Amino acid sequence: MDSDFRAGCLVLAVAIEEPPDEESCAALTAVAEVFSEWEGLLADSLRERGAEPRDAAQLATLVAVAVEGTVAKCRAKRSIQPLDDTAEQLRALILGAIND
Repeated sequence: MDSDFRAGCLVLAVAIEEPPDEESCAALTAVAEVFSEWEGLLADSLRERGAEPRDAAQLATLVAVAVEGTVAKCRAKRSIQPLDDTAEQLRALILGAIND
């Protein structure tokens, strides 16, 4: 990996940092909005491909948190294997949701 596993998701980094002051509240609000936007885009795409609305929303949340958690695990293990494993399982869940 070019970054030697030092790079990660800035959105996640802001989300997990302890806010030092009230100015950080604006950053956390922005992060929450980004996660909501990502989940909304994913849910919309899943619905367009035939997923039930409730399933699409829940699966979109799962995808977002799974990917973010996987990035952290990849960094800790210094391996992309967790990403490959997560992608395989998410793919199966997504295909199940859009093919039902």
